[in-house]
Amino acid sequence: MRILALITALMAVSLPVRALEVLTTIKPLGFIAAAITDGVSEPGVLLPTGASPHDFSLRPSDIRSINEADLVVWVGPELEGFMAKPLARHPHVLTLTQVPGMPLYNYATQGEHDEHHHDDKDHDHAAHDHGSHDEGHEGHHHEGVDPHIWLGPTQAKVIAKAIATELGKLDPANQARYAANLAAFEGKVDALDKVIAVQMKAVDQKGYFVFHEAYGYWERHYGMSSKGHFTVSPERRPGAKTLIDIRKALEEKKASCIYAEPQFSPAVIESVARNTGAKVLLLDEVGEQVPLGPDGYPQFMQQLADAFAQCR
Repeated sequence: MRILALITALMAVSLPVRALEVLTTIKPLGFIAAAITDGVSEPGVLLPTGASPHDFSLRPSDIRSINEADLVVWVGPELEGFMAKPLARHPHVLTLTQVPGMPLYNYATQGEHDEHHHDDKDHDHAAHDHGSHDEGHEGHHHEGVDPHIWLGPTQAKVIAKAIATELGKLDPANQARYAANLAAFEGKVDALDKVIAVQMKAVDQKGYFVFHEAYGYWERHYGMSSKGHFTVSPERRPGAKTLIDIRKALEEKKASCIYAEPQFSPAVIESVARNTGAKVLLLDEVGEQVPLGPDGYPQFMQQLADAFAQCR
């Protein structure tokens, strides 16, 4: 009996502790979580590449992933409204827009010229320079809190700290590792931040428009300000009146560049930019081409900075 008890005790000591399953809704949050869990576990990302958090529909397998996760990290209902119901009864959820100390900005107060509320109810929205108004598009309402918090290096560090703190509570055996990973993450972001700040000074001297009003945290952090933004469908060509308005705005604001995103079809991009003289460049707000891993966020920062810096 004693031998059996001893064997049982030895087996209990030698069994590996199950790593916590961390699930993030979108890939940029996965980058930050991967930095914090480095050497302990690898986080999962719920949304597949190319999926929009503004209108995603959960599958039964997604619900299972959510229920099986030890910690779910999401921005909040401002971005992933589809998560509110499945997370209502989950025991461990980190809602980033509710994290104490998280610097949040409203669309109405972004940047230096930021009067970004919109008021045009036409679904074929035109260009909006700063000070014009429109009421949302394609299920993405540009009012209230700007949820694109991962695009601000300051906010990213708050996200990392919140994840490290939460994991330290849930997994005290690895608390020191999470804290060390947090310090390493902050150091990498701070070092890269100084390099990117120099890159972005040159970009701000150029007039540019963006297809999607998502970059307020990045622009505010680096003292940049777009000349305006378009609210057009990613899939449907704008109508003739819309195109006239867009081209007029580009000409008046002397835009050197137009930043589009992967979700916009080539036909939409081409129709907007044709005969404007503006250079069309692509920005990837979620790091689709960046591999998920502990160095993912600094790589994401750098690829975004390099994309912005192509405006010359």
